[in-house]
Amino acid sequence: MKLALISLAKDDLDGNGPIALLPLFAGTLLDLQIQAAQRFGCEKYIFLCPVTHGALLQKIDAMKQQGLDAEYVRSPSDLVQYASEQDHIVYIADGIVPNDEIIGQLSGPPQELLFTVLQAEEYQEFERIDLNQRWLGIVSLNASRLVAMIDIPDEWEIGSALLRTAVQADCPRSIISDRRMGAGAIAHIQSELSAAQFTRRKLRDMPGKKDNFLNRFLLRPLVKRSLPMLWTKESASQYLGIFILLAGLAGIGTAVFGYSVAALGLLLLGSIAQFTRVSMAQFAHAATGRDWTGLALDIFAGTAVAILLVKTSSAMTFVPNLVIFLVLLAHLLLLRSGPGEPRLALIRPDSRLILLILLLATMFGPISYGIYAALLYSGLTLVLDRYFAQNAPKS
Repeated sequence: MKLALISLAKDDLDGNGPIALLPLFAGTLLDLQIQAAQRFGCEKYIFLCPVTHGALLQKIDAMKQQGLDAEYVRSPSDLVQYASEQDHIVYIADGIVPNDEIIGQLSGPPQELLFTVLQAEEYQEFERIDLNQRWLGIVSLNASRLVAMIDIPDEWEIGSALLRTAVQADCPRSIISDRRMGAGAIAHIQSELSAAQFTRRKLRDMPGKKDNFLNRFLLRPLVKRSLPMLWTKESASQYLGIFILLAGLAGIGTAVFGYSVAALGLLLLGSIAQFTRVSMAQFAHAATGRDWTGLALDIFAGTAVAILLVKTSSAMTFVPNLVIFLVLLAHLLLLRSGPGEPRLALIRPDSRLILLILLLATMFGPISYGIYAALLYSGLTLVLDRYFAQNAPKS
């Protein structure tokens, strides 16, 4: 069995408590370390914390409620009782966050491995192993080697003790190059300042290549600016979910009274809030269920648009308008369910873009004009998508 040993022994440079409890994204740095350990394939989580912290106890209780095996120890001597000789330990030092590449190295069968970097001035923050290398704060070891640590003094740092044990056992080393370090192979967070720098770097690298032009050039830059503030609010995601549902219901209500611009504006705001809510979970690698909030908003939006179409159609135009609307919905479903041509990502319509087209059209005329424009746009995209798919080179 793989065990994750995560250290909360060091306080941040500002003296506010353990580095692992620094706020980061929609939780704490510790949450990122736990997610990394889950991806390692760890089945048990042990937290080394010499001083008991309420936030850690709450985290352990929450993990146990989720069915995860989590404990905390105060000293190296307490650690031995949680691991047998057949187990394997992956240790993550204070403030260390590995990237996907390193996680991939440790996600396979258990192996002893010590992650290092060649000695250089910019790596002074990492502990020196010898004249040539420094340790990057992650080591994978057989639990049987913990026996050598039973008698070490409690004031010794367990990370340094594990490092000495690994070096004495000639544990294989994975040397991380300067290029990989520059690309963020290991993040070493020690203070609120370094946490903010890490957040900005992650936001800068947030993938957006599959977005259409509205999301990529307008909404995503705005969302990136708002996320650091939203992440500091524990209930921000819940409040956004409530706003999304209320905006959808309000859109239906205003549509019933014939206020087309207000209804479409509310639905567009709800869709933007949904985009923001999804972006908040950008770095959560844990499996998530179906997005019922987004599905509910789509249903509300379709209902509101149908109501507006009925109210603005005459007896002669009702059936043609309804057919056009149903064809538009079919186009959107086909575009959403299809594999998608990467070359068309920039123009691929989604619910936000369609709502924006309808809103702009409604400002200058009946909503049916917007339905026709949206149908032409989605139809052209669908034709191009299927054309490229059929003419793609066979592998």
